[in-house]
Amino acid sequence: MSSHKTARVARVLSGALRVWRVSATVERDPDRPDGFVLSTQSGIRMQIAPAAPHGWCVWREGRSLGTHNGLPGLLRSLRQELAPEAAAGRLVIGSQSLI
Repeated sequence: MSSHKTARVARVLSGALRVWRVSATVERDPDRPDGFVLSTQSGIRMQIAPAAPHGWCVWREGRSLGTHNGLPGLLRSLRQELAPEAAAGRLVIGSQSLI
């Protein structure tokens, strides 16, 4: 995954957490290329990594939460784990003009 795409995925994850009002950080995973570590202020730690040929694997405290095809499935899984009370709905993923 290119560094541009990795940065974009990190922004999408951070934006979704803000929408769901989950106080957390998203950082690159030092142990998995193109992976992320999501850490909440309440102590939850999740790891997210690309799954070949496409999709995402998610772990929480060493146990697998499954593999998801694409960002929509990944985001749905994260919302269910981190913010089950947040209204289910669509997140619009796209670029935004600075002007």
